[in-house]
Amino acid sequence: MKKITIVSGKGGVGKTTFTAALACLCANDGLNIVLTDCDVDAPNLAITLKNQEVKRNDIYSANIAVVDESQCIGCQECMNHCNFKAIKWSDENNKPIINEFECEGCGVCSLVCPQQCIQLSPIKTGELIISESKYGFPIVSGELLIGRGNSGKIVAEAKKTALKLAEQNNSEVILNDGPPGIGCPVIASLSDSDAIIILTEPMPAAIHDLKRVLSLAWHFTQEVGLIINKYDLYPPLISQLEEFARDNNLQILGQIPIDDNVPKALVNLSPIIEYAPEAPASLALKEIYNNLKTYLNSKD
Repeated sequence: MKKITIVSGKGGVGKTTFTAALACLCANDGLNIVLTDCDVDAPNLAITLKNQEVKRNDIYSANIAVVDESQCIGCQECMNHCNFKAIKWSDENNKPIINEFECEGCGVCSLVCPQQCIQLSPIKTGELIISESKYGFPIVSGELLIGRGNSGKIVAEAKKTALKLAEQNNSEVILNDGPPGIGCPVIASLSDSDAIIILTEPMPAAIHDLKRVLSLAWHFTQEVGLIINKYDLYPPLISQLEEFARDNNLQILGQIPIDDNVPKALVNLSPIIEYAPEAPASLALKEIYNNLKTYLNSKD
């Protein structure tokens, strides 16, 4: 089983569009796959694949402090020791008020409370959605609730569920659509990857973003490939990207041109290779898929 994660140093580069197309190419090639949407702040991979939701579970990946007011003596020790300023004091009833969105669940308040009337309680931070695409493969999506944290744990839960599905279905490939940047959810997405694909585009900050995400990717695997999306956006930067790839032993798996059919496909909730199979972007994606297969087979 190959676990492949697609990431980029910034948002809007085309990771989800690429992942959806790659998934369809795998399915058309007869591969048994599972998709994981690791962008828990904005999970939209399933939307692009006309999915049907099968199951939804709550995720409790954080704790908040809860006060038993009947035992509180009004000493204010909890408020005085809260470094996150999550505890305010109610002068009306001489009791603490805990802001659940500011509480980090560190537990200091429960330790300093002389009455032991503060306990940590699990709180819902997100949801795990399992969908079935019309192409026959399952999609596991993690979704972070607004105002909650621990996004990395939700990514880990989504990946664990995807792995179980893959093992049950004897899947050959797990595709992880990672979030942008280099934060906690990206780290969780990249962990345990057999290969990593970085998408970039010829923009002034491209090399800077590439350096950041590549240094992170190398902590997990040396099998890292590069794809240049919208390569004709600013051709003068292509040579710099190619030089960077050579200097860092990165194989460029392909280049995708700007194609008006891509946004049209998104509007129609269809992968570009299905919406316009002979469009320039579709032909480039098919070539990339063949290059990716050759690249992975050479590493076995």
